[in-house]
Amino acid sequence: MIVTGNEQWIETQFGDCQLGNRARTNRLQKVASAMLNSPEKSLPSQNVHWANLKAVYRLFDQEQVTFDAVAEPHWLQTRQSKPGRYLLISDTTEINRNSHQATTGLSPLGSGMGRGMLLHNCLVYNCNTKLIEGVAGALVRYRQKVSKNETCTQRLSRVRESNVWGELVDEVGSAPQGVQWIHVFDRGGDNFEEICHVQQSGCDWVIRAAKLQRKIVTQDCQKMPLSEALEKSRHLGNYQLCLRSRPGVAARTANIEVKAITITVPPPRHHSEWVKQCGVEELTMNVVVVQEVDAPKGVKAIHWVLLTSLPVETFEDAWQVIEDYENRWLVEEYHKVLKSGCNIEVHALRTAERLEPLLGLISVIGIRLFQMKLVGRNQPTEKAKTHVPSQWLKCLKLVRPKLKISDMTVYEFFRELAKLGGFLGRKHDGEPGWQTTWRDYQKMQSLLEGMELAGRT
Repeated sequence: MIVTGNEQWIETQFGDCQLGNRARTNRLQKVASAMLNSPEKSLPSQNVHWANLKAVYRLFDQEQVTFDAVAEPHWLQTRQSKPGRYLLISDTTEINRNSHQATTGLSPLGSGMGRGMLLHNCLVYNCNTKLIEGVAGALVRYRQKVSKNETCTQRLSRVRESNVWGELVDEVGSAPQGVQWIHVFDRGGDNFEEICHVQQSGCDWVIRAAKLQRKIVTQDCQKMPLSEALEKSRHLGNYQLCLRSRPGVAARTANIEVKAITITVPPPRHHSEWVKQCGVEELTMNVVVVQEVDAPKGVKAIHWVLLTSLPVETFEDAWQVIEDYENRWLVEEYHKVLKSGCNIEVHALRTAERLEPLLGLISVIGIRLFQMKLVGRNQPTEKAKTHVPSQWLKCLKLVRPKLKISDMTVYEFFRELAKLGGFLGRKHDGEPGWQTTWRDYQKMQSLLEGMELAGRT
């Protein structure tokens, strides 16, 4: 992956947006440029002149300027995958706007005390290069109030919150020729209906099971709860997992046992009209069980049950499924980038309709930072002079004149750049996190602006 300069990147991501006329697309690019320079600030701080700020408000108030219209060019580019193996990692995050009481059109969040919207994203991860390609699609939804006395039939006949998993699978569609797409869901996506959407798209899946009491059929045609069938799973191997310390939890080494079994899942007794019409009568899949053995007293043992369409005959096959699911943390990190790095919850607009296109813009801007974090780590031997904008190299040379820029690798460049954001770079410090990457990126942008002004004068 070659990192392009901001202007070229913005043109690539937003130049084809269909907003009703070209002037709006040009204005969107100016807003994106200001946001990229100071992503953590509010719109008034990013657009300091009143005339520019009014133009921004007018832009987001236009009927043609929507969440989809702003982000769709990026989605389409991301879906044009080159041949290879990709994880499509989906998850939902809450965008809390409770601090902006004047904003209308929002829905309850959490226990009902918060107000905001739900953002459901599909992040694309390239297994070959170990880089984030972008977002393949996203949905904005508003939580609906549900009657406490709602029956199962009533629940299945309405639009449910869980439907976003299948809706986004349909929006993303099928993989290009020669490309393998593997949808990765957490327990929120463990639903017969949503898995049917994945199967009909022609893609594979790795989903953490949430419903262990569901009735399944084993290979010897016995019907039983999934939890009972797992006891008959075949042993594939063991490995040790080193767990880092967390607040209140000491670091330890976990002994992990891996098992697998093949099952067939029939439709649930109560299912929606869509399931009746889709034609899927049953789903046959493999199950990988990740179980910690001999866990210390007082510690919750690791226990993952992973449903997958991928073949699982050997320990290596199971290890691949486990590795695929372990990469699910990437979408959680991406959501942290949107909330902390881009400060998505600080922007105040009067209506939810105005917020949606701004949310689409920020969701693409956030990809820029997240990609930068992984480029240096996963392309360590590539030369910086061929993969990094020349102005960025000049900027770093200006700050650190003793560095030999000509021989520097991409990994070394981003590591040196991280030191501008407070990263010490000692042997035991590990790799810089995205927050440090964000700070050094902002400092570099300030230096680049100074270099541009100096060049003009």
